[in-house]
Amino acid sequence: MNRFIVVALFLMQLIASVSFAEDLRLFEWSPGNTLAPLILPVRATETPEQAAQRYLNGLSKNSDLMELFQGQLPDISLQGFKPLSDETRESRALMIANLPKDYTRNSQRVSNFKTIFQKGGQKSFILPINANLGLSLNETRDLFRMIAEHFPLLVAMGGDDVTPDLYKKENIHSRNTIPARDNFEVQLIKSYVAQEKGFLLGVCRGSQLSSVALGYSLIQDVPTQVGDKVAHGNDWHDIEVVKTKNNLLGSLLTEHSPGGSAKLYVNSLHHQSVIFKEGGPLEIAARAHDGVTEATEFKNGRGLLLQFHPELMNNLLGQKILWNVLQQKNRVMPGRCAKIFSL
Repeated sequence: MNRFIVVALFLMQLIASVSFAEDLRLFEWSPGNTLAPLILPVRATETPEQAAQRYLNGLSKNSDLMELFQGQLPDISLQGFKPLSDETRESRALMIANLPKDYTRNSQRVSNFKTIFQKGGQKSFILPINANLGLSLNETRDLFRMIAEHFPLLVAMGGDDVTPDLYKKENIHSRNTIPARDNFEVQLIKSYVAQEKGFLLGVCRGSQLSSVALGYSLIQDVPTQVGDKVAHGNDWHDIEVVKTKNNLLGSLLTEHSPGGSAKLYVNSLHHQSVIFKEGGPLEIAARAHDGVTEATEFKNGRGLLLQFHPELMNNLLGQKILWNVLQQKNRVMPGRCAKIFSL
């Protein structure tokens, strides 16, 4: 009898979760002047046009975010909506916007990610900054759940410094911090990682932000706190690669390391970095000569965090790093029920 009760309770919970999910739907929003479709959460009680207007209204009322946009709303029209299909989940990459340029055709990083991902058979999408504007807490949680279910690759891109409040430190060197934006992204990343349904790629700020979401702290200014032995601000330099469980970087050493060493030559565009600590969910994958963390990998194989920018390297190594990401994403993402239970 107990078994029947357990099964009944499970079915009730499943029906409830499905019903709740129907209250929020994801739409592609292609206004015509973005490099990839935006992802818009739409309530069952509103049209996509109303949801887009809700988002823009919420943006205009948030002083932190309007400071980021220099007082001007992004130039995106209320058109080009269609429901996000369930058929192509396995070949999707979602980039988290964090700068106004991400809403335009002038973002080199979005363009490069899109081009490389397209070669790997992936379609790119953009999650708007604070995509939950106007949503309740429960709706935001549902949005995060749906992102994990619909996007097996989440990309946290480079950008501004991370708010030190998030790792409980006083702001001594951090610049251009936007607390509202950073809090949203940290909560999204925490949820995405916890659900274990996809792969997380973090680049530069994205690496720092993801590490903070996982409980790590940051060096707020490398030149001041570490020194200028390595030019991290705007240069290229070698990094020392460390073998890891999944070896996402180490597998590239033979072909791309100078003289057969354990080094890779990468670009460098940052002044902050992650303070790596043993015992957490990450393992060190690469360091610079001055000890600065250059890359970490998730111990469970579901993430790669890079201090450098493979999408801006414009060489074969940068492309192969991202192709390795796509291959690892395919290894760790769960198959759809239709595939699992097909006879």
